Amino acid sequence: PEHVRYQNGSLGGVVSALQTLVQPGGPVLVHLPNYNGFTKAIADAGCRLVGSPLVQDEAGLFRMDLADMEERILAEGIRCLLFCSPHNPTGRVWEREELEGMCALCERLGVAIISDEVWADFVFAPARHISTAQISDYARRSTITLNGASKTFNLAGLHTSYSIVYDQALRERYHQASAASHYSAPNTLSVAALIGAYTGGHQYVDELVAYIRQNMEL
Repeated sequence: PEHVRYQNGSLGGVVSALQTLVQPGGPVLVHLPNYNGFTKAIADAGCRLVGSPLVQDEAGLFRMDLADMEERILAEGIRCLLFCSPHNPTGRVWEREELEGMCALCERLGVAIISDEVWADFVFAPARHISTAQISDYARRSTITLNGASKTFNLAGLHTSYSIVYDQALRERYHQASAASHYSAPNTLSVAALIGAYTGGHQYVDELVAYIRQNMEL
């Protein structure tokens, strides 16, 4: 429980994370194409977006270009990657090998990770979501994970997001920044909705994912 903190919204949590990890005016690495909410959050946090384009392989799947990421990290002195998993807008569910390569690069170059995983429940077999912080000891120590029930259970109006940070020193800094925003205090309805969704919503999610898959196939 000590690793988890309520966040009024995932983008608010992103802004607090950027303020924790990046100096004012500093660069933040983001994969392109990019969720426009990230663009606004980076600007609102007083930081500068640096894009690394995803590249399509022979099957048309978008992949991370680790060589391009390394080049931009070194050229810009980047110390933070704002990562979207699963990726919005391409829909990629990253494979373990891809995540391992990305986390190894971040470890070698000293880059912290903000991992927005709010779409994690919308994954279709045989793909499987793997949380970034599970990949390695470095990822566990250096990742601020953001998630929530807003997308899965259509609760955006109740602002049911939360952060997970395992490293104590990073967590203390991040929670201090979150508290300073006066944006991370839950309300009673949000708490009840989140508990209800996560304790009684399993069947709903299974049916929802199957329904969306049918729509995609149609």
